[in-house]
Amino acid sequence: MKDKDPWGEFEKDTLNNCGKSTNSRDPNLVIDQEKLLSTKTDTSKPLKSEEISPFTLHLKELQRRVPIVGDKALIDLVNGIQVGAETVRYRKQRGFFGRLMDTLNGSDRQRELLIEGNLISGQETLHELILELNNSLDISRVGLEITQQSLEVTQKSLLEARNAIRLQKQALDKLTQLIEQIRHTFEESIHRLEVRMTAKEDFDKIVTAWMAETTYIHLPWAVQITLLIREIFNSSVSAYELGSGNTHYRQHLINKLVAESKHREAPKQFNGLGDLLDCTYEKMKSQDDHELSASLLETRSVQLKHVIPSPHLFTVGMALELAMLTDAARPVSPGLCAIELCRNQVGNVTNITTQREFITAIVEETADECFAVMSLSTVHRRG
Repeated sequence: MKDKDPWGEFEKDTLNNCGKSTNSRDPNLVIDQEKLLSTKTDTSKPLKSEEISPFTLHLKELQRRVPIVGDKALIDLVNGIQVGAETVRYRKQRGFFGRLMDTLNGSDRQRELLIEGNLISGQETLHELILELNNSLDISRVGLEITQQSLEVTQKSLLEARNAIRLQKQALDKLTQLIEQIRHTFEESIHRLEVRMTAKEDFDKIVTAWMAETTYIHLPWAVQITLLIREIFNSSVSAYELGSGNTHYRQHLINKLVAESKHREAPKQFNGLGDLLDCTYEKMKSQDDHELSASLLETRSVQLKHVIPSPHLFTVGMALELAMLTDAARPVSPGLCAIELCRNQVGNVTNITTQREFITAIVEETADECFAVMSLSTVHRRG
């Protein structure tokens, strides 16, 4: 069932509506606008349904279904008031005969009733709208208060959430740092493991090749041992010692070389380092091997500060160089002459009488020299 339009009902039977209005009111009724506008209602309590006019209730229900009805009603109200004003203005502009004819045929009285009815209905509607706006304003104030309280709660919740987020961020930062530390430790562990495995592989490969007599063949034992030790500590073994600080490969190498030397043509015992070096020169099978060995072990091109920590290596290289001199210039014992030069220019040389002593001295000096070079190179890269 369609709702009735109050404005449509009024427009269909304007005279009757006006008549109904005039039957219940004095035709000469004058609307006190100041009293109407100053009318105050107790807005502290909501209006009961019986206190609201049927017109307002009907308008509310209609506006609930069709929200733009309120705008249309306000526009029609203003238009009705304007129509009344135009009609009054038309009556004032009518001439004497026009007004006389209106009086004789009754149209003047009908027009007057129409205007009064229209104005009274407009005033009533305006009054209802003013009251409705007043009530709506109070409701809005209550809504604003509730909204403000909700916003305060929301603001408090946001502050709590921001604090929680800040705490979570701090926790995440700590977790990130911890993860970064774990990652760094893990990477370092992997790197150390890789270096250790590489060092072991290099060590085993080099020693195994020498034990299989595939490297340093046809060279005297002292030269083989010296060059073999140099090859081992030029490999990743020195990097392993530098990274881990572990020097167990030195003792492991000493034991390996001592054990393997028992099966080689090596002097079991000799009368000092000079006797060993002279024996080494005498066992050179060719001049090419002699020159090659001397060039590989020479120390004259090395700065003195780097030679001082390695007196035995200096002595071995110097003995080979002295042995390469002509017969007229060559000393009777190149080994003893090299020892005297070392004591005068570099430092003291211990009195070596066994294979283990010679191997230990060469291993320690070579390893320390390679370790120093690796350390200096690492410092330069970091710088």
